Amino acid sequence: MTQHALLDRLESELRETLEQVRTYITRAPDEALRLRPDPTQWTALECFAHLNAFSDAYLARIELAIHKAKARKWLSVEPLLYTGRGNRAIQRAGPANGKQYKTAKRYDFNHLPMGAEQVKSFSINAERLLRILNLAREVDLNRPRIRKAHSWIGEYTLGNLLEFLVAHTRRHVAQAMRTIGQ
Repeated sequence: MTQHALLDRLESELRETLEQVRTYITRAPDEALRLRPDPTQWTALECFAHLNAFSDAYLARIELAIHKAKARKWLSVEPLLYTGRGNRAIQRAGPANGKQYKTAKRYDFNHLPMGAEQVKSFSINAERLLRILNLAREVDLNRPRIRKAHSWIGEYTLGNLLEFLVAHTRRHVAQAMRTIGQ
């Protein structure tokens, strides 16, 4: 897959997901957003808090990596390459993967009090990610490396991390939609 084709697909998927949030989630009553269908499942607000934690961990790092790539004149090349770590993360985070995974405590907001501000923060972060996708069109997605959050080891290529974040967002927005009955 070419880098521009990937960025086009990611932008389209993220815009579609953001439109679903604006259409269904923002209009849902607070009781529906706090509804826990099962004691082991998250509420819709917990899904958005989880996504916001990932945005906080990665978006600034991605912006810095793009800025450095532009300064180093790492221009866009073809094709997109996948690392083993990146490919595994993308496969696990994809909405088609129905398997449940244990979440690290720093990303688990189960039973913490929260409100609709989580959805507003998500919308702001999603718009920021859309701007990042447009900035990424100018650089090589294979060369910049972003260290895995909260880890001493492991890093993702810029392209792999962008694809992971969009897939992860789609997965948890679909989960939130199921909890409110959409």
